[in-house]
Amino acid sequence: MGPVKANRLAVAAFVTASVGALVAAFAPTYTGCGPSSGVEVCSHTTGFAVNGSWILVVVSVPVLVALVPVLIRRRPARIVAAVLLWIGCALGMLSIGMFFIPAAILMTIAAAQPSPTPVPPMPPIPAA
Repeated sequence: MGPVKANRLAVAAFVTASVGALVAAFAPTYTGCGPSSGVEVCSHTTGFAVNGSWILVVVSVPVLVALVPVLIRRRPARIVAAVLLWIGCALGMLSIGMFFIPAAILMTIAAAQPSPTPVPPMPPIPAA
């Protein structure tokens, strides 16, 4: 049950990182306020509009980090991905890091799941 659950959690972390990347790039998360005709006016815009296509490169890094444990179904890959996601969240906390916290949490839970125990080979059947 453990390895299957870990793999599902890793996939959920990848999906969550992908959604976080889309929100960070295309949701109206930037706010600018300023005077206009004597009235304070605020406008909202997207990260893509503010930063250009470069933001797609930046938000793709956590998505690729979360993809590795989906492709390499081993516990060390989940552990490394969880650590890297948390580092990315901490470094980018004032900008896009907060969008990847749910993925980091899910990957941490996936990394805590045990690896499958190897099944010993069947003993040879003696000839009659």
